[in-house]
Amino acid sequence: MPLIAHNTLPTFERLEAEGVNIAPAGTAADLRIGFLNMLMDAALTATERQFLRLLAVRDDIAVRVSPFSLPGLPRDAVSSAHMDAHYDSFETVRDAGLDAIVVTGINVADPRLENLTYLDEIFEVLDWAGAELKSSLYSCLATHAVMQFRYGRRRSPMKRKLWGVYPHRVVDPEHPLCAGLPAVLDVPQSRWNDISRDQYASAGLRVLIEERGGCVNMACSEDGLKEIHFQGHPEYDAVSLLKEYKRELRLHAEGTRADRPPLPENILPPCGAEVLASGGPETLEPSMRETWLDGTRLIFGNWLGMLRDR
Repeated sequence: MPLIAHNTLPTFERLEAEGVNIAPAGTAADLRIGFLNMLMDAALTATERQFLRLLAVRDDIAVRVSPFSLPGLPRDAVSSAHMDAHYDSFETVRDAGLDAIVVTGINVADPRLENLTYLDEIFEVLDWAGAELKSSLYSCLATHAVMQFRYGRRRSPMKRKLWGVYPHRVVDPEHPLCAGLPAVLDVPQSRWNDISRDQYASAGLRVLIEERGGCVNMACSEDGLKEIHFQGHPEYDAVSLLKEYKRELRLHAEGTRADRPPLPENILPPCGAEVLASGGPETLEPSMRETWLDGTRLIFGNWLGMLRDR
């Protein structure tokens, strides 16, 4: 019974319907993990569900996940109501005690991270986690913020958006986080900016997985556990990139985006081009496949095992 349904979060019921083992409230937790969900509005509950699914991969480890967000993050009325009903405050989560924390990315319009009005709130959490917890796992923009403001390594814009599913190689197969991974695995990416291998190395972090073109996907602190960095999106499910594509198509149709977006790379299933041409992007959804999911589950399972054993 790996995931403990300790409150009324609807995601617990949905995951149980998918076949995820859900334990009742009151079950003793092997691990207590905070979940700082910074995604906005439409992506909020999808991201919540995706990460909680990954935190339920070990049948032998009972995990209590405590979702929380920050008051400075802009929200619409629906997202605010969801968080008011099911999320705790940072202070409540902090005082209850945690073993580790997962921090999502966030969609931002301004590429200059120093202009984020809620940056101080984010780093109050991250500084506390760095001092008090066994491990912090960062995804996407959270990784870039830590690299810039903790290590002084500023991300650089890429010539084009890294958008799609790409083969990556395991650089450090002996690392416990990489145990059981194949030499090459798929990873979903969706970003305009990059922290280079040299920047990670000069900050004293170990590169574990990188795209064949050299872009780092996963790195960690020298001790192997205190900090885990993902530049990509380990949480994505099969249709996440397709939903992004449909959103960008809508923005183009509304005139908000000038150019018609390209299709994310390497997401079309066999005969997908014909399906797309005949019926539009929504007709692709039933045939999408998560070719990266087995690798992602292994990484998260290894992380949970390291946390428990440490």
